[in-house]
Amino acid sequence: MIEELLSENAALKGENKALRERIAALLAWQKIAQSLTSELRLEPLLTKILSSALEVMGASTGTLLLIDPATDELVVEAVEGGEEVVLGWRMAQDRGVAGWVVSHCRPLVVKAGAELEGYDEGLGRIADFQKTPLICVPLLTRGKVIGALEIRNKRSGEHFNDNDLDFLTTLAAHAATAIENARLYRHLEVERDRMATLEKAVRKRLERDLHDGPAQLLSAIIMSIQFARQILTKTPEKLDKLREELGELEPMAIKALNQIRTMLFDLRPVTLETYGLAPALEAYVEHLRLASDLAVNLEIEDFSERLDARAEAAIFAIVQEAVSNTRKHAHASHLELKIAKQDGNLIVSIRDDGQGFDVAQVNRSDRAGGLLNMRSRAEMLHGQLSIKTALGQGTLVRLTVPLQIWSGTDSGEMEG
Repeated sequence: MIEELLSENAALKGENKALRERIAALLAWQKIAQSLTSELRLEPLLTKILSSALEVMGASTGTLLLIDPATDELVVEAVEGGEEVVLGWRMAQDRGVAGWVVSHCRPLVVKAGAELEGYDEGLGRIADFQKTPLICVPLLTRGKVIGALEIRNKRSGEHFNDNDLDFLTTLAAHAATAIENARLYRHLEVERDRMATLEKAVRKRLERDLHDGPAQLLSAIIMSIQFARQILTKTPEKLDKLREELGELEPMAIKALNQIRTMLFDLRPVTLETYGLAPALEAYVEHLRLASDLAVNLEIEDFSERLDARAEAAIFAIVQEAVSNTRKHAHASHLELKIAKQDGNLIVSIRDDGQGFDVAQVNRSDRAGGLLNMRSRAEMLHGQLSIKTALGQGTLVRLTVPLQIWSGTDSGEMEG
């Protein structure tokens, strides 16, 4: 009877110890979850994930690897303890424990001294599995594997158990979500900086356009008005000269007004927002014909549908930049703007008969910003931008945009 009571008491103590450990783990997990949620910077987040996993699981060595979308390789993004792996080390997805876990989308627990039969030779490149226990779980978010979290070498010398696996799997799920949020935050920061750069470039261009266009014309108009006043006050007999001045004054004022209207259209093309790309370009060309001496021809072939609003704005901005460069620098007399669908793409071409330019030289000058803006917008569209030009041979700017991505109002999504 006494032996039974002692045995039952020992069992209760064991259960009580397990419950205390479980409660401690849950409290630690709550603290970790809050910490991961509050961190939006990617590099500190990855370090925090690995450190938290090592602390709670009582291990000394760990590695966090993420898939590089550009190469499909696994890259070590955080590492602690051990000397086998270094930060930034890369390996194929079919190599090593992490590669096996990512490829099979399954966790892996290895006991010390276990024979890793059936696994490839790359396993031995991550750790000496004959000496230390190991546990590795995939990082999953929305059904997609983005990497792996690998923990080794318990300080107690024990093997990893089912409780360890449950905890690390749960941690990995929350960690993967936090990583995706941090990546999104980084993308938003990059996009914010890119938009700030574009906004600065637009302001500079507007300032330059106002100075070179309407400001010059208005200065000439003011001088003509002052001259006309002098004629009236000093030499009223020269009315014929006054009529001549007034005759020159009116077309200058009309030209300045048209230039200002074109700039306002450039800043906020309501037609683009309301009716789409094709009607907006038609209206834009009409403004150009009124505001400049450049002969502009527009040709639209088999294209009238709406695209995603962001794509329409980016395409329109590229056309504006190309036309602006022609007006300012090309000394062209004629410009052809053409839009057509071809092999599932939208092809936009802007050709002028101007003096052309040396692309390499312009890339080194203060005009490089305009070309950079066009290329940046083309990249955002997942499209291709080419510029063919040579001194004395005019310029052809050609933009290719995949329609499958951007067809349909508000249907596209920004990527990468």
